[in-house]
Amino acid sequence: MGCNMTGIIAAMAGTIRRDVISITNQTISDFSGGTRTATAGYQLNSNGQAQSQINATFSNLEQWCTPTSEAGNYEVFVGVLSGSLSSGTTGSWLALSTTRTWTRTATVGSSQICTIEVSIRRTGTTTTLDTATIELQADAQF
Repeated sequence: MGCNMTGIIAAMAGTIRRDVISITNQTISDFSGGTRTATAGYQLNSNGQAQSQINATFSNLEQWCTPTSEAGNYEVFVGVLSGSLSSGTTGSWLALSTTRTWTRTATVGSSQICTIEVSIRRTGTTTTLDTATIELQADAQF
C-alpha cells in the first residue's frame, strides 16, 4: 500500500497559518498654537489596528496584524531613542492582548519631541517580526 506524500504535504500546507505583522515609521504631531496642552501619541490596539493620538482624538494609521483576530498572540517592546515619554511603558515586552499607548505632552508655552523604537514579536518567541521608529511631536508654543 503506497502513501501519496504530495497530497499529504499539500493538505498540511493548507492548514499553516501565516500572520502578517507590519508597522511603519510614523511622525505624529499635535500643534496647539499655545491655546491648550498638546499631546501626540501612538497606540497599538488589541484589535490589530495602530492609531495616532492628537490631543484626545485617535485616528487609524494602519493594520499592524493580519488577521486582526491574532493580535493577542503578539508582544511589543518600546525603547526611547531620544527625548522622553509622558506616558507608556518602555524597556520590557508587553502583551498586545491589551491596547498599549505611548504619549508625549507639552504644556502651554513649551515644545517636546520624543522618538521611540517599536518592535513586535510573537508571544513565546525571541524573533522580532517588525520594527518602526515613531516620532511624537507635541508643540504648545504661542
